[in-house]
Amino acid sequence: MLAGLNAAGKTTLARRLQRSLPAVRFTLDEWMLRLHGLSYDHADYPAAAATCREVIWDTAVQVLKTGTPVILDWNLWSRERRAEWVSRAADVGAPCVLHYLKVPLSTALERGRMRADGTAHRLSPDAIRHLAALFEPPTDAEGFVLETVIQAERT
Repeated sequence: MLAGLNAAGKTTLARRLQRSLPAVRFTLDEWMLRLHGLSYDHADYPAAAATCREVIWDTAVQVLKTGTPVILDWNLWSRERRAEWVSRAADVGAPCVLHYLKVPLSTALERGRMRADGTAHRLSPDAIRHLAALFEPPTDAEGFVLETVIQAERT
């Protein structure tokens, strides 16, 4: 699982983990953009994303049953959201590792400006700042192995 500010580099990290583990990566933004073409702020997005996460999870469980790790690449920005997915993983006997990409807001803002490949939602600086104010940093007490990846501010 992944957590961090929007545009912090979670999908970049997920792609790296996919190769190094190896694992099967499920990136919500890619699925949503290909299947629905909806912007994250569209009124239909929340319901479509919830359905998409369920389809991804059903597929991920099949992959987990083969003994292959999976990477859930969507932002688990709150303790409540993380608890849900930790519980789901426990229900199928899968251990949880949360990769927390800890970056300064300035780095997320810079990365957000560079998004142009069509595989991630474009976010305005104001949207990134708003979402950063809602982000709840993960702690070791949440029921998963916490791997913190710290990236210095870009210069």
